[in-house]
Amino acid sequence: MFYCGNEGDIWGFYENTGFVTETLAKKWGGLVVFAEHRYFGQSMPFGKASLDKGNNMYLTVDNTLMDYVELIKTLKTKYGAEDKAVIAFGGSYGGMLAAWMRMKHPHVIQGALASSAPIFYFKGAAGNTETRYFDIITEDFNQTMPGGHTDNRCGLGIKEAFTYFADVQNDPSLWAEFGKLFNFCKLIGSTTDVSDLYQHISNAYAYMAMTDYPSAANFLNPMPAWPVNASCEFFADVAPMNKTEKAQNGVLTDR
Repeated sequence: MFYCGNEGDIWGFYENTGFVTETLAKKWGGLVVFAEHRYFGQSMPFGKASLDKGNNMYLTVDNTLMDYVELIKTLKTKYGAEDKAVIAFGGSYGGMLAAWMRMKHPHVIQGALASSAPIFYFKGAAGNTETRYFDIITEDFNQTMPGGHTDNRCGLGIKEAFTYFADVQNDPSLWAEFGKLFNFCKLIGSTTDVSDLYQHISNAYAYMAMTDYPSAANFLNPMPAWPVNASCEFFADVAPMNKTEKAQNGVLTDR
């Protein structure tokens, strides 16, 4: 079971990939390998000068994949496991590496689990849109029904709240009240301040969707188990003021 390390110290990925280490490896008696990506963590080919001009020319996906191929070959020889299958794992960019390992080196990798891997998320790719990433995040919150409700009040509530940011940003008379609501240390002094707050909160929701694990984790930030569900509980007793989802044919209508 081979984890394709991505952009960071390998320990961060190891400590948040319990599905591989605690579930799959124990069930199948598999050897687990976490490979650190070149130019990250301690894997610096030129030491402190690794990212200097000219030295980073070897930081490519192809070179990284070959690192993993050679490492797998070496470990198979060391442990007498030449006849054993190898399954690649990875998340986000690491998931892309896992998928590409299976595509480009199928004689080395017999399977791959590419978690949250946007392997087709490139400009001009079929089916790709500029908002697709956020569309998927929104759908995650839309599918969460807090308090036993059947409407998507969580996703709609978040969307409704974000629409107020535009109103506040364009009306300085609301800035003082808005700042008091969020308990800011300093007064809002510009439209940029409101925009920055919007981005900060938007990123928080994105992080929750990205790390919506069934157990508590500390990957991007400390998160409880199922952080999307946990955050949506705040909407259990708060229905959107302007829209609701009707059960009839799944049509979204104004209330």
